[in-house]
Amino acid sequence: MIHGELCRVVTSDGLELVGFASLPPGSGTGLLHIHGLDGNFYENRFIDAVADACRNSNCAFLTANTRGHDYISDTIRTDPVTGAVGYARIGGMYERLADCVKDIRAWVGWLTERGCRRIVLQGHSHGAIKVLHYLTTTGDPSVCGLALLSPSDDFGLARQRLGTGFDQAVSLAADMVRSGREHDPMPAELFPYPTSAGAFLDTLGPRSLALAFNLSRTDRRQFPELNAVRVPVLLIVGTVEEAFVQRPEEYITAIRAELKAAPSFDSTIINGAPHNYLGHEPELGAALRPWLTVSVRAGLSQHSYET
Repeated sequence: MIHGELCRVVTSDGLELVGFASLPPGSGTGLLHIHGLDGNFYENRFIDAVADACRNSNCAFLTANTRGHDYISDTIRTDPVTGAVGYARIGGMYERLADCVKDIRAWVGWLTERGCRRIVLQGHSHGAIKVLHYLTTTGDPSVCGLALLSPSDDFGLARQRLGTGFDQAVSLAADMVRSGREHDPMPAELFPYPTSAGAFLDTLGPRSLALAFNLSRTDRRQFPELNAVRVPVLLIVGTVEEAFVQRPEEYITAIRAELKAAPSFDSTIINGAPHNYLGHEPELGAALRPWLTVSVRAGLSQHSYET
């Protein structure tokens, strides 16, 4: 059982987000977990294993919603200018990945205010795209480690699934956005989850942040985001119904080759584990625990960024 507290933050654009935190006394390091596409802070069972690993490493633990939580959510929003309180309709159906910076910045601030001077960013699936983008965009000096849980190669998967129809699907989404229908749903056969035209284009368009993990190289040859990482990195993947098209060993090798500036890199393949690690949660915790203790807390966190 995880002992902790529900917590809330308000982003710079007024959205009220909810999470759950466990804060051991005196810990100067905190792990912030960011969920994947259409997920939330509590859904995956492996959250418990992550919390246990943090507790055993005397590391604070925070699992938090972003504005992309669940498919659709009506969320309290306070207008930053007028102070008026109302509701905003958000969720994975309408998400823009770049907005994650506002969300993660608010949660990092929450941990910092509670004494965590060093922050480990952990992202699962699309959450890995978000924590990578936050780190390399902001250059936040408090970040001392990056844990990537099954980062998704959206482009490789979509091109494999749609074949020659991929480009037509992107063109359809672009046409819908141009005609003012960005919130209209895309045809269900084009994406495995309910999504709007705007979110589809944001995820699979030519300027998508998801290209950072297109290690199948269907749409990208260079990976400046990975090249820029200057903190210890842990990469964990499964072997069943994963969110990439290569063999797990090949995917890990490809990512490692691009992390040219990271002071250390550790990886684990959990045999038999699916994308959400269901039934293999203890193995994930066992991989995370020593990395938190050795690679992050040992002080391998000196880095600098140009922003």
